[in-house]
Amino acid sequence: MTEPSKILEGTTLHQLLSEDEAQLLDTIDELRSQGIGRLLGEAGLPQLIVCGDQSSGKSSVLEALTRVYFPTRSSVCTTFPTELRLRREPRSHISCRIKAASTRSDEEKIRLAGFRASFDSPEKFPDLITAARDCMSTTDNKHNNDTFFNDILEVEIIGPKLAPLTVVDLPGLTHYGSQTDIEKVSTLVKSYMAKSNSLILAIVSAHNDINNQIVLSHIKDLVPDGHRTLGIITKPDTLPSGSEREQAYLEHAQNNPDKFQYGWHVIRNRAYEEQASSFDERDAKERDFFTKSNWAPLEGREVGLGIDTLRQKLSRMLLDHISLSLPGIMHKLERDLSHDQNELIKLGETRSNLKEQQNYLSEISDGFSMYTKDALDGRYHSTAFFGDPLGSEGRDRRLRAVVRNLNDVFANDMLQYGHKWHLVNDSNLTSEIFSESGPLNHSQVITKSDFIKKHVDTLARNERSTELPGISNPSLVGSLFRQQSEPWESIASAHLLKVWKAVKNFLEVLLNHLTDERTCNQLLIHVIDPALEERRGFMRQKLKELLVPHREYDPITVSPHFARTIWNLREKSVKRSVVENIRKEFKSRDSKDELPSTDEIIAKIGATSAPLDDQYGSNETLEFMQAYYETTLLGFINNVASLAVEQCLLSGLWKIFSSAAIRDMSDETLSLIASESRDVQMERSRLRDRVEVLQKGLRTIKRIQPSKTSSISPAKLQTCL
Repeated sequence: MTEPSKILEGTTLHQLLSEDEAQLLDTIDELRSQGIGRLLGEAGLPQLIVCGDQSSGKSSVLEALTRVYFPTRSSVCTTFPTELRLRREPRSHISCRIKAASTRSDEEKIRLAGFRASFDSPEKFPDLITAARDCMSTTDNKHNNDTFFNDILEVEIIGPKLAPLTVVDLPGLTHYGSQTDIEKVSTLVKSYMAKSNSLILAIVSAHNDINNQIVLSHIKDLVPDGHRTLGIITKPDTLPSGSEREQAYLEHAQNNPDKFQYGWHVIRNRAYEEQASSFDERDAKERDFFTKSNWAPLEGREVGLGIDTLRQKLSRMLLDHISLSLPGIMHKLERDLSHDQNELIKLGETRSNLKEQQNYLSEISDGFSMYTKDALDGRYHSTAFFGDPLGSEGRDRRLRAVVRNLNDVFANDMLQYGHKWHLVNDSNLTSEIFSESGPLNHSQVITKSDFIKKHVDTLARNERSTELPGISNPSLVGSLFRQQSEPWESIASAHLLKVWKAVKNFLEVLLNHLTDERTCNQLLIHVIDPALEERRGFMRQKLKELLVPHREYDPITVSPHFARTIWNLREKSVKRSVVENIRKEFKSRDSKDELPSTDEIIAKIGATSAPLDDQYGSNETLEFMQAYYETTLLGFINNVASLAVEQCLLSGLWKIFSSAAIRDMSDETLSLIASESRDVQMERSRLRDRVEVLQKGLRTIKRIQPSKTSSISPAKLQTCL
């Protein structure tokens, strides 16, 4: 096969970049050669897509632009995408293949994959396209010129002096033909337009009314701001000089109502009788036409004229696109590099023997201790591990905050639901049950008088001793308290389980952060989970100890607040009695009568505050129980938080995976946890190669200053950064 450098002699593909712009494109090419091509994709390697209505002159523009011959006769119109992929490498090579559409059957895909064809001169390129079209065609429609294909002809041309870009010739959009073909072509063209690396050359034929051009409506839908788009008017010589249509096109190109980022350009295509003329002759005729036409005054201002200036404009477009892409590429490289470096740290160094395995676990242990201490001490800004405090991941990693918040919920639950019965006063039953925030959320609400009759008096009758009538039995206080505090155990047990799960979740997340998945799972199985289960057992045992005084012994308290609480309860009862009697007195008397005297009120208070039927001292028993409950409740809440949670679970948590624990491991356990599989070894090697490639790529990008070689303004570039 003829060398590509010889095949492309006489073409202008190399002119799509200037010497000043070569450094930036060389950078993209160097990144590709370093193995980061997958990161560039749509972000870095640009493609020029030529799209327009059928017979608008798309292929003629490409032919004049590149001086590579494209089929321009109507009998062989573009019926499938042709991607001319230019790549810069020291060696020269041309390869052609058909990329079968996903809708093809497996049999057809195999047949298309076997396509082999090439060309040995730019003039023979149309023959290659014809051969590809014949291969795509089936027996039934081989000679049907109206059939379009979703298959892609990929022609990769590699050489030392080529700009790294892709030029795509697309089928023309049309109003006519079968509905299936119209929709197929429209969908295909739109898919290329939507790609962020596509620089759109929108071809509009002056031979047709500009308002009827399908390509403009598609661009309006997909790229409404005109970004990365250049409009190209073809066949301007078909417009009568001074005609209304010529004036309409002049104004459209000058005013740019479509808001195309790169404005408009005008190209004169070769006429039918000029098909045999050379490219130089074609360019000369074009220059002569624009010199004498009504387009001449616009040149150098709003509108570009001729193929030579189009190449210059495309060169700037390519540069702008790549310059704007570099910050995004660099950000992605930095992000990938950080991720891969962290993954490599997790894998650690090679560990083929027990010493290396012990060193590996020791490094993880150091990080485990440090992060766990910081989490318990509330030092959340020490490392990036703790993340965003407003995100769910960051909240779960702030262990001290999680535990404190759970303790607050536990305390609130104990205050609200810790008592078996919720006692309310008879006269204020409705107001106490229904507050401004809604009904009281307690399963057993009962008035004080009903509670005394149904529970306290019944209990007093069943446990009578040698006490005198009207005097309470001291043992009743303990019995009544044990019933009232029954919910304590279930509420406390649920709280301890929540805290334990939060700690377990934190340690799992931490180990996933510090090491690879296999080592993490083995550490959880052999070290962390057994230690946490042991601490969970300690918490359960501690809760039982904390409940013993309240379940098995008579009430004992040395709190000086107990007597004060008794006094406060009695004082509150007396005050309530006073208010109730005054209220009753007002209701029973006419508003004009005098107020009752003090002696009368005192007499009534005395009559109601000492009920004659309280033969068991039940009122006093209830007061003692309530005072004791209030005194011991807060102590129990604090003991669960400090003695069960802190002492049994959190204290020394960072030591469960310490250097001492590693030294105590048997050789078998150590190897089971820290040894590495063949997959781990391969992954480490892969990550090391990737890190090296990413670092080299970043150094390559940082060597250049895009703002110095780009035609875009520094302000616009800063916006993209």
